[in-house]
Amino acid sequence: MQRRAELPLLALAAGILLVLTPGPAAAYMGPGGGLSLLTTALAMFAAFSVSTIVLLTWPVRAVKRWVLRRRNKGKADGSNAGNERVQDKR
Repeated sequence: MQRRAELPLLALAAGILLVLTPGPAAAYMGPGGGLSLLTTALAMFAAFSVSTIVLLTWPVRAVKRWVLRRRNKGKADGSNAGNERVQDKR
């Protein structure tokens, strides 16, 4: 009787082993696929590098913009334009 109880367990184990055993891989990747993979990897690296540089330099650029704004306040931003009267020279 014990053999009959072991038979489904043995069949399940054999099925799992059969499914998990790898077969031969018939996958050829030609030179076009390799170049596509290489250019995609290069583009991803470039995008990641540029975004990292932009994020790391953002505080420096923000402070520079703030300093320049404070230095030029009232000169070229048009804040004094409403105080002067324009005379018509006809």
